Amino acid sequence: MKKIELKAGGYTAWILPERGGTCVRLSRFGAEALRTPENEDSYRQNEFLWGTPILFPPNRISGGQFEFEGRIYRLPVNEMKTGCFLHGTLHKTPFVVTACSADKAVLKYEATPENPYLTFPHAFEIVVEWTLRESGLCQRVRFINRSQQNMPVALAFHTTFPIPFMQEGKPEETALTLDTSEEYGRNMDTFLPDGRAWKEYPDKEEMDTGTYLPSEHTISRLFRMGTRHEMCLTDLRTGTDVRYRAGESYGYWMVYNGGRRDILCVEPQSWLSNCPNAPFPREASGFDAIAPKEAREYETEMSIGKREASGR
Repeated sequence: MKKIELKAGGYTAWILPERGGTCVRLSRFGAEALRTPENEDSYRQNEFLWGTPILFPPNRISGGQFEFEGRIYRLPVNEMKTGCFLHGTLHKTPFVVTACSADKAVLKYEATPENPYLTFPHAFEIVVEWTLRESGLCQRVRFINRSQQNMPVALAFHTTFPIPFMQEGKPEETALTLDTSEEYGRNMDTFLPDGRAWKEYPDKEEMDTGTYLPSEHTISRLFRMGTRHEMCLTDLRTGTDVRYRAGESYGYWMVYNGGRRDILCVEPQSWLSNCPNAPFPREASGFDAIAPKEAREYETEMSIGKREASGR
């Protein structure tokens, strides 16, 4: 697969321009923060479970449609068992490299009336900027509305971490700290929010204190972020941390491992799953729209560091 390699601050990062500008490797201190495919064949087994696939619109939309400003938006139903639109196809869409240096890559995708994105009825532009520095890997995404109408917008990344992330680590020595403030109940036949939400929920104390071991659980859970907007994976043997910080444009975490001990997806989302149709007020669920010629920005930062090992 064609890749861009960035190096700075002791880090190495790999970006795939032909796969939605996905970052599939971030390494430092012997840690591999992101799940990296060995080759094209392994990547194709499940393209959502490598690196940082971009999702637009993110997660599920029931029936593949919703209403906004009197317009009905219809997207392809691509998950037949639930009757939902799921994630979109930007993660496997080629992006154009507009700038590249040793520590920075800028990539762009344009949807036009002649070449639209799926059945989404707006012309728009997405610019993804990756910058590698001493503090970590910064991602800045800029959505620009090139249409003549207000455009609904939401963004997420199906960010996938290997468990363990250290070469000689063990799954049971990898702990998760996750900043959350609320968990949402879902119909587990459709995976859509069902109108329930809790301030207190199972494993909250363990996630708050960094003692939650994801390899010991089957996970598919949806949370509202807390005030820090941060996730941390810790190798308890070496004290090495992978930290993932989401900017204020994101409000939700989807956490998933499919019952596997070797991966963990911690996905920042700007809106609640099925937000346009969810049983919650849109304004409280992250629904957003961009006026013509205006833009919206989203930022994350991922870093690898060391602290004193717990001795566990």
